[in-house]
Amino acid sequence: MPLCFSFSPLETIVLNRLQLLTIEDARRARARWPLLLESPAVDAGRVERTSDVDDAAELLRRHLFDAVLVDGADAGCADVVGRLCAEFPHVAVVALTGSDERAAIDALEAGAQDALDVDALDADALARALRVAITRQHFDAERRQAAADHRVLFDEHPYAWFICDRHTLRVLDANEAAVALYGYSRAELTKMTLLDLGATDERERMLELLRSADAPRPTSRDVPQRHKGGRAFWAALDVRHCMLRGRPALMALARDVTLRRRAVRALEFSELRFRKLFQYSLGFICTHDMEGTLLSVNPAAARSLGYTLADLLGRRFPEFMPERHHAAFAEYLLRIAQRREDSGAFRLVAADGRALIWEYHNVLDEDEDGQPYVLGHGQDVTDRVRYARRLEDENQRDPLTGCFNRRVLLALERQPADAASWGAIVVDLDRFKQINDTFGHARGDEVLAAMGRFLIDSAGAQATVIRTGGDEFVLVVRGDAAATERIARVLEQNRGAAPSAFSLGWSVRHDGEDLAATIRRADAHLYAERAERGR
Repeated sequence: MPLCFSFSPLETIVLNRLQLLTIEDARRARARWPLLLESPAVDAGRVERTSDVDDAAELLRRHLFDAVLVDGADAGCADVVGRLCAEFPHVAVVALTGSDERAAIDALEAGAQDALDVDALDADALARALRVAITRQHFDAERRQAAADHRVLFDEHPYAWFICDRHTLRVLDANEAAVALYGYSRAELTKMTLLDLGATDERERMLELLRSADAPRPTSRDVPQRHKGGRAFWAALDVRHCMLRGRPALMALARDVTLRRRAVRALEFSELRFRKLFQYSLGFICTHDMEGTLLSVNPAAARSLGYTLADLLGRRFPEFMPERHHAAFAEYLLRIAQRREDSGAFRLVAADGRALIWEYHNVLDEDEDGQPYVLGHGQDVTDRVRYARRLEDENQRDPLTGCFNRRVLLALERQPADAASWGAIVVDLDRFKQINDTFGHARGDEVLAAMGRFLIDSAGAQATVIRTGGDEFVLVVRGDAAATERIARVLEQNRGAAPSAFSLGWSVRHDGEDLAATIRRADAHLYAERAERGR
């Protein structure tokens, strides 16, 4: 959602007063800009002044400031900005470079949130620039934390994971599991390509796999690979295309499946070996006829479902599926009759009611009498699927409040408007910074978490509650104007149960309007309500 700031005198009263630190250039006469900080428009609650960067650093260690203003139009300004941004990433740094464009660019590259020609600004413009810089710094901090979280997920993934250039196939990054599987260090892997990791006589098959990574479903194939020490092994390579920093890239996930392939070959060698493997395999093996009636089931499959072999044999597969998946099983029977093989996942229900997901690859065969039957092999991927869903949910949730985060809002804003009906309710906590300053950030976090629960409970299932940052929330309501008005009325009526005083504004979509525009009108309604209360 685009953020627009327009600070009237009333709004400067509503917003928290700024805590500012200035580093003024002692080599020149007193400039005009420090006087602007005394203007009511800036609404500075505190301004500390110094001309020494070491003194400024000491002040930042001992006190909380919203922003630091660095005066200077030479190369030294960028050095000061760089030091402050590195040591105090939680504080917005604004460079006052005058009209020198090169100095402004150097300051921005060093990490400044903004570079201003203060001589060309009045107090209102300076106030707006400071608020924008502080807000931008908060958003940047959230993005840095999200990037760090994603890095942890990448590094700690249990399977070997590569990020590669799509055109050259050069490895750009690899996780610790890849280092362990292939025996190369990360530095060594980043000097190689995906083809270098495979057997030399399989390069064409590898290229075919990589070329097919644009398929709608993830492309997966078992390919021969080679360890740094020379040991050959097989890996299941899952590949898909992606964009990384605006450039085409490949994601490749590798799992050592050497033992699994040996087991499959053993099945081909002898019926006796097949029977032993069938009996003792920890995977799930079964056969069924073209009606779905189970003809044989291995003990591991029976144990997973919580039944005895006698309970399973002679019964139809759909009896162990949720009713809503019966039609999908009928379609599976048609596919395997036509193609003679099929892969996918079955949703099953165990004897104790547990929901299971079996990933399968089944083939059509014939017995000695020429009667068709299906040989099925699968594995329980329930935990893996739940883990992936949990990761996706965590990626879309604000960990403090339990509300959805801005990623969900951006996804909703990208959806086509069509003729959909929706409303937006914007909620902003009143004087939240005073809670942090008076009782500490731990108490502030408790208030935010309680506010998230309050909004979720009050909104119900018809609204998506999103924390957009700081103490601001947006409720996206699917439905007509009455639904939005009803939820807004519930919030108003339940103000006494909220953990903090708050302001809200709401609006309902106009024809042809996208979600961002609806939210902007809700924002305007909120500020109008605040103005009315302030009279």
